[in-house]
Amino acid sequence: YKMSENEPIFKILIASGSVAKINAVKLGVTELLYNTKNASLVIEPILHLKSGVSDQPMSDAETIAGARNRLLQITSQMMYEKNAEFAISIEGGLETNKHDSQQNYLQCFAWVCLKHRDSEDFISETRTSTFVLPDVISRAIIEDKEELGVAQDRYFSQFDKQDLGLGKGEAGTIGPLTLGAVSRSQYYAPAVTFAFIPFLHQLRNFSESVPANSLAYPLQEKTDFNQN
Repeated sequence: YKMSENEPIFKILIASGSVAKINAVKLGVTELLYNTKNASLVIEPILHLKSGVSDQPMSDAETIAGARNRLLQITSQMMYEKNAEFAISIEGGLETNKHDSQQNYLQCFAWVCLKHRDSEDFISETRTSTFVLPDVISRAIIEDKEELGVAQDRYFSQFDKQDLGLGKGEAGTIGPLTLGAVSRSQYYAPAVTFAFIPFLHQLRNFSESVPANSLAYPLQEKTDFNQN
């Protein structure tokens, strides 16, 4: 879908300069705008925000805390000054499998946090799907304390030199694991879309905590099915 020059602007601030994360927001939001308000999407990165957690989050709690911490540094005042209605953050993390005592492996995932400029209290939080890392990468992270991007580059580059450096790029970890079927942006994008669900249904009494917003789907008059 190609936006026209006459369409209004819909601006989102993102707590990252990562091209993969910016593209994930673009993928996750463009269709929503087409279905709701036909606005041109503008994504502005806000750089140098501290996560307050380790460079490689190693638990679900640490990962979502990092996403929240980055998002909360984008204040409502900043959003109004930059004419942005929403702000979003994406934080990737790892955790050991705790749901099956017969297996021990690392799972990869990310948390998405989203807020509106008119509410500092309500944050929509969604988690991506998870996938398992190869044992060699898991051991490098757990035993050698390597970051995921470093560990995966060392692993994949032994098979294909073109995979060197993908860890922090568009492909991410999921790219080479799926043989290019899913990029890092495509992996994050559904969780970005899902984070907007409370805002889309704000007028339908989704929750009293959800602030009024321009994406809220309008209420339609009830249809009397008994009419002829």
